[in-house]
Amino acid sequence: MESKVEQRRRSVFSLSLEQALRASDEILELLPIATCVCDAGGRILQYNERAVELWGRPPQPGQTHDQFVAECRFFGGEGEELPRSKLAEVLSTGRPVRDEEVIVQRADGKQIVVLVNIDPLFNGQGKLVGAINCFQDVTERKRVMDALDRSQHNLREQEERWAATYEHAAIGIVELDAEGRFIRVNEAICSIVGGTRDELLNWRLQGRTHPEDRDVDDELYRRQVAGDIGFYSIEKRFIRKDGRVIWIAVRSSTVRDATGHFLYGVRVVQDVTERKEAEDRQKLLIDELNHRVKNTLATVQSLATQTARGTDSPEAFRQAFEGRLIALSQAHDQLTRRHWKSADLRDIVEGATAPHLARPQDAPNQIAIEGEPIMVTPRVALTLALGLHELTTNASKYGALSAPAGRIEVRWQIEGRPSQRPLLRIEWRERGGPPVRAPERQGFGTRFIMGSVASELQGHAKLDYDPAGVVCTMEIPLDAVTPDIEARD
Repeated sequence: MESKVEQRRRSVFSLSLEQALRASDEILELLPIATCVCDAGGRILQYNERAVELWGRPPQPGQTHDQFVAECRFFGGEGEELPRSKLAEVLSTGRPVRDEEVIVQRADGKQIVVLVNIDPLFNGQGKLVGAINCFQDVTERKRVMDALDRSQHNLREQEERWAATYEHAAIGIVELDAEGRFIRVNEAICSIVGGTRDELLNWRLQGRTHPEDRDVDDELYRRQVAGDIGFYSIEKRFIRKDGRVIWIAVRSSTVRDATGHFLYGVRVVQDVTERKEAEDRQKLLIDELNHRVKNTLATVQSLATQTARGTDSPEAFRQAFEGRLIALSQAHDQLTRRHWKSADLRDIVEGATAPHLARPQDAPNQIAIEGEPIMVTPRVALTLALGLHELTTNASKYGALSAPAGRIEVRWQIEGRPSQRPLLRIEWRERGGPPVRAPERQGFGTRFIMGSVASELQGHAKLDYDPAGVVCTMEIPLDAVTPDIEARD
């Protein structure tokens, strides 16, 4: 049976996932399609405005995805009713869903076609902790593509309609002979590729296709002319007349006579450059979101493990772990204000020390903060926030902040040394507290400060147990501190 300690720890881990996701609010709103994030139990933790627009309403706090869509029915591509949503499938199997179309019958009876991409989220130990669902309404696109398929299958019977709509179609249309020469084009394709009708009639199929994409399209068209395949779809890069490279989606079919002899090929062309660029941005943002969530979960798991080793009761664990999570959350808040690019060192120091003051108005008398303005990277901000939290917690329990006349001084400066890397030197000094003596064993705070400054920041930390007050000195290479040098946390 699960112990109370494990129950509380599991509860705190659940909260930490939501706290980790708070830093990604702006990222979700930048995504060009509807997106929601659920935990391992399917509970909806986060979603953007595009998701609300597609759903028609926001979910209630604490609802699972299955509860939220309980009034809807789901059908697969062949029309069979699905026993559960695709999100539930991913949470059950841990396998992603890629580019699947699902027909959704909503509570109001309206049916829509939804293109779904769902990725499972795993922590550093490979445990499934949730899923991110990116979905979009493709009902209109599906209707258009189905209409195009029907028109291509009945091309000979609909020749008059084809001729009437040819020039007024909003998509590019090209007819080619068996050798790939353009024999007829409409105005839309001229606009897409940036050439005149007369210029295009002198082009060949692969003449302006990007060199890296030519072989695939060339082989597919050869097989189509030979009758091995009826039609095919492809997305490829195309070099416009002005030299700009664009992405086009091509659906290629053939027209044959009654004996099956090839007459000409018909290619329907759409400029999908904007969509491809949006997909690249989406992948980048999702990768960044995954990176941050995994890093945060790994940090939280390490904090929980180390805290559990240093406490002997559930209540002691709760108090210590909660304080460390709050310090981590405050650092995340500082970074979110600057879009996770950097944080102000003074803000980090004030955020780590303020919760331990008896009253905010006592700050000038209890803590002196001095140093030139300097911005630090996300990695440095998180490490220093947790380290300063440990120092302040110990000072409030045993050191300067436990005495009415106690005082803490935090100062930093950049030190340049000939032929050596410039350093950021941070000094923490306590005065006016009880007499200090070195502890018999190192606690979590000491191990964290000494280890993290060395391993995470390539620096050096030193703790002196001066009888007049604890002194902590941290020296960090400047090129590991400033955000314009470090590319990614």
